Amino acid sequence: MEIRTLGVADLSACSDLAESRSWPREPPKWRLLHEVGTVFGVDAPDGSGLAACSVLVPFGSVASISMVLVAGRYERRGLGRAITSHAVSAAGDRVVWLHASSMGRPLYESMGFVVDGGCQGHAGSFSDDGGVGACPGALSDVLPLDRAAHGVDRRGLLERLGTPFVVDGGFAFGTDIGHVTVIGPVVAETEEQAKAVIRGVARSVSGAVRVDPDFRFPALTAWVRERGLVAGALAPRLVLGGRALPGDPAMRFAPFTRAIG
Repeated sequence: MEIRTLGVADLSACSDLAESRSWPREPPKWRLLHEVGTVFGVDAPDGSGLAACSVLVPFGSVASISMVLVAGRYERRGLGRAITSHAVSAAGDRVVWLHASSMGRPLYESMGFVVDGGCQGHAGSFSDDGGVGACPGALSDVLPLDRAAHGVDRRGLLERLGTPFVVDGGFAFGTDIGHVTVIGPVVAETEEQAKAVIRGVARSVSGAVRVDPDFRFPALTAWVRERGLVAGALAPRLVLGGRALPGDPAMRFAPFTRAIG
């Protein structure tokens, strides 16, 4: 089956494939991934949608792979490995990482990916504790902090996320991805700053929010649970060849999404 680069017209089929695997239907996220990265796909031989897909998002010396999906009727034919390998090849010599599900992790480890931390999604209605909250700021306020945290220039992503909420030394965005407002990336110098930017975003939106605290910050994880957010599945992060990711991990309290970081 031929792997091709997908376009905007194919993104509805990506949502269909995700929904068929019990993933949320997230058209805004697919559009964003298409804008900042490359979406690969395999057309289903039976003519019904896609048999598989994946996404590669490069930023400077780093690239993430995400949304690796195979239609149930085409499982166990090597499509997951093939479309992941295709994305790895397209990444060139970049440091390649991904977040894995429990089902996908064995495949990625067999391809040379090594566990390097991770995060856990938490979603629900945010119960405000009345603490200090961040205020809306400007993109120029957050670019130096994000570069320090991630080690690469991610302007192309951040400028698409709307208005950041900013405190001195920290920021986060709130982005509607179709069924929930994602709070992230959460970048800060201290845990109190991270809480402040999460509060700031949560106070600005109605409905459910989601934040994925990094494993390195168990106290922040406990706090978001106290605020009423319900824990989902663990999402270990794996890096191809165990290479070091650039930037300061102590500032990366939560990714934007598991798909991008």
